[in-house]
Amino acid sequence: MSKSAPGAPTGHRPPSRPGRRGWWMRLSPLGRDLAVILVLKFAALALLWWAFFSHPTATHMRVESSRIEARLLSPASSQEYPLAVR
Repeated sequence: MSKSAPGAPTGHRPPSRPGRRGWWMRLSPLGRDLAVILVLKFAALALLWWAFFSHPTATHMRVESSRIEARLLSPASSQEYPLAVR
């Protein structure tokens, strides 16, 4: 049996920091599954947003913002929506 010099590498791994992997390993299997599923869902939503909503497909179709404001912010007239008769 040979003794090694103090401070010499022994070939053993240094102990890992408890905060680095601790919270992931402390989760129950259900908690880990839910975390993985949530990450995958957020990734899928980001991919869908990027594929369908990130760039307009019809750039030639534009509406002035004043027309949009007039339509959305104008009060509804009573002729368009008559009161319900009971």
